[in-house]
Parts: sequence; C-alpha cells; structure tokens
Amino acid sequence: MTLFQILMLGASAFFSYKIYEHIQTLKDPQENPSEPNRTAEAFSIFDSTSLIEKADDEVVGGHLDKALAIYSEANIKDPKNAETLFKMAFTLGLQERNEEALEYYRDSLEVDPENPFSHLEMAYIYLKDNELASARTHLNAALELDPDLEKAKIELEKLNAEV
Repeated sequence: MTLFQILMLGASAFFSYKIYEHIQTLKDPQENPSEPNRTAEAFSIFDSTSLIEKADDEVVGGHLDKALAIYSEANIKDPKNAETLFKMAFTLGLQERNEEALEYYRDSLEVDPENPFSHLEMAYIYLKDNELASARTHLNAALELDPDLEKAKIELEKLNAEV
C-alpha cells in the first residue's frame, strides 16, 4: 500500500466513525398532536373524498390513467375504502385490464360484501372472458343483494338461454 492509500483508508475510517457517532445521537421525532399526520399528507393537501371527486371528473373526461393515479392516492389516504376500490376496478375495466379490475372488485367485496354492483361488474368481465360459470355466480349474487337489478336479470336470462 502506498502512503496515499493508507491516508485515504485512515480518513475513510475516521469519517465513518464520525457518521456512526452522529447516527447514535439521533432521536426519533416526537409526535406533536398539533401537527397533521405528514405520512398521508405527503401526496397532496386534498382529503380522500375530494380526490375521489376529482378522479371521477377525470373518468368522465376520458383521462383514465390520470383518474387511476388519483384513485390510488385516495386509496393510500383512506385504505380499504369500498368506494375507492370499486371505482379503481371500474376504471381498470374500462381500460380492459380485466385481471387487475377483478382483484380490486374482490378487495371491494371484502370491505363491502353487500355491494351488488361489484358482483354485476365482475359478471360483465367474466362474460367478456367467456367464463360463463363465474359470470352466472356473480349475476346471481347481485340479484340476491338487489332483486330489482334489471341488467343482471337480462344477462342471467341470456346466460340461461345459452345453456
């Protein structure tokens, strides 16, 4: 080893030790109840409800990727919100991203098992994918939850006529 390499090794060791000392003196920040929670607020100043409304506007305007990004942010701020999960799934379905949409519909049903529209939309995806048994199951589930769903009745009648 040259003298320069020995000096550099010593300097590196010294600065590494100083960084180690500094890290040891750091303390966790104290929670201050007067300050808002910064983890969820890191994305924007909007609450999840206003984010959902904004994303809905983007869907209506045809900006589906932007809507998904906003729904994702709302989902981070308010995890396991059935409305957000349903709308994310619906938007993914509009983009023909059926597998992802089905995952979000399942998550939505875990949170709100009484939502007939999740079952109805899942049935439509299964019909598009020609998975008739799964479509029939979800159409029946939608009708059990809301017997007045005309769309589900019509689709179920079509399915039964095909058999």
